[in-house]
Amino acid sequence: MPTQPALNRRILHTEWSLGWGGQEIRILREMEAFRARGWHMQLVCREASTISKRAIESGFQVSHLPFKSAFHLPTVFGLAQLIRRERIDLVHTHSSVDGWVGGMGAKLAGVPMVRSRHLSSPVRRGLNSKIVYDLLPEAVISSGRHIRDHLVQDGGCHPERQYSVPAGADTSIFHPGVSVDGLRASFGFAETDQIIGIVAVLRSWKGHEILLEAFMTLAKEMPQARLLIVGEGPQRPTLQRRIQEAGLEGRAVLTGHRTDVANVMKIMNVCVLPSLKNEATSQVLPQAMLVGTPVVSSSAGGLTEVVADGVWGRVVPPGDVPALAQALREVFAQPELTQKMALRAREHALEELTFETQIDRTEAVYRKLLS
Repeated sequence: MPTQPALNRRILHTEWSLGWGGQEIRILREMEAFRARGWHMQLVCREASTISKRAIESGFQVSHLPFKSAFHLPTVFGLAQLIRRERIDLVHTHSSVDGWVGGMGAKLAGVPMVRSRHLSSPVRRGLNSKIVYDLLPEAVISSGRHIRDHLVQDGGCHPERQYSVPAGADTSIFHPGVSVDGLRASFGFAETDQIIGIVAVLRSWKGHEILLEAFMTLAKEMPQARLLIVGEGPQRPTLQRRIQEAGLEGRAVLTGHRTDVANVMKIMNVCVLPSLKNEATSQVLPQAMLVGTPVVSSSAGGLTEVVADGVWGRVVPPGDVPALAQALREVFAQPELTQKMALRAREHALEELTFETQIDRTEAVYRKLLS
């Protein structure tokens, strides 16, 4: 917890997205953490969004605006009025559309704005990027060091306004002592089965199909190999069909959305994140590390900031099925080395990748702008 008392300031988060994934989860978790520290947190978003429903359920004051486009003036003026009416001290934006709208609304209302950059996709140097990442915001919080460096070196942004705050995991939830009683059996797995797992929204760029192809190879070599796919999303029908076509029903299981992620991670022999692109850093990898589960990751985006190859886990090129299959073979063929890396990974996560550290770093940015 911070050594300084709460400033009793009012923070307004904005989010254009209708969906529910890592970005939206991070926003809501940060709002909950800051509320626990004595800050007043509000959200403005689209009425049909999942984050609206979840934030209301969590007891937050939620306002709705249309966010029809980045330059939708009724939303800009409506947001400025909301900021003044609610006596907001700082606006924190997260997506492209609300980054523009939130920035302009904050300027009209005369309050500072923080812009978060959650994705690792390149930002083109040009006037638009200069405005939204350098002129509108007083600070930009990137989800990884490589994103911050890219905005400075390639985007032409002022370095003193750029901050790197990787996502962290909650040590009260993700720890080696989580219960696993009966969990393997609930998925139809035996205690001796070797479980390869992935926890991610079922989106194409998360690399589920790459992992499934690698698993098809391993399944022929390792009779006890099992695949556990945790999450929900648009790729589910495709993955289900491929599992059926490969005759892997019972060996590859789609769990759907789970609320007991820490417990499920604990029964995995290895947790894999084979993302193809767009990864800033990861919320899943620190979670697995803190639970004590070995990890294999692709090198997409900023994932190598979380997993150093051969130190805290194994890293493979994005989309490389043979390399991923080989890395997974090594996990099971070299158990002592795998366990040593898992122990080092947990120590690393405790030092750098906890949720408490994430909130401390974000709060430091807020305090600097509000001092």
